[in-house]
Amino acid sequence: MNIFVGSLSFKTTEEELQKEFEAFGEVASVKIILDHETFKSRGFAFVTMPDRDQATAAITALNGREINGFALKVNEARPKEPGGGPGRERSGAGYANSNRTSPGFGSGAGSAGGGYKKDRTSGLRDVADLDIYDTKGGRSGSHGKKGRGGGHGSGGRSGGGRPSY
Repeated sequence: MNIFVGSLSFKTTEEELQKEFEAFGEVASVKIILDHETFKSRGFAFVTMPDRDQATAAITALNGREINGFALKVNEARPKEPGGGPGRERSGAGYANSNRTSPGFGSGAGSAGGGYKKDRTSGLRDVADLDIYDTKGGRSGSHGKKGRGGGHGSGGRSGGGRPSY
């Protein structure tokens, strides 16, 4: 049986955990989960015990027991959720969800309001006069022959822009 051990002190070692669990029977493995970047304990571990009855006894006895100043949370491990479990989806900025093929940036289901908003013109009087690169108040593409865009409908630096009619 796979056992989750949470609320571990960062000083707790795999050997200490193995010793605690061996009091209830055979321990196949002990693995303290480490941070990928710092290689320090993330504060939880998994213990595998082949005998279900012994594992259940260990869970009952060790749940709440204090080791290195921390009261352990011990229970049967649940299978890992697909997609890395909860807390993996970024909210507020970036892609709206883990499906990066969705149209738009920050649009669609799961978006928390961050990223690019398609309708940024609400409350403006005339959308036709909106050009973020034009400081003279003209229409998009009205830079003339010597302007940055170089012609009608250039839309400033972005290249495409709206055609000027």
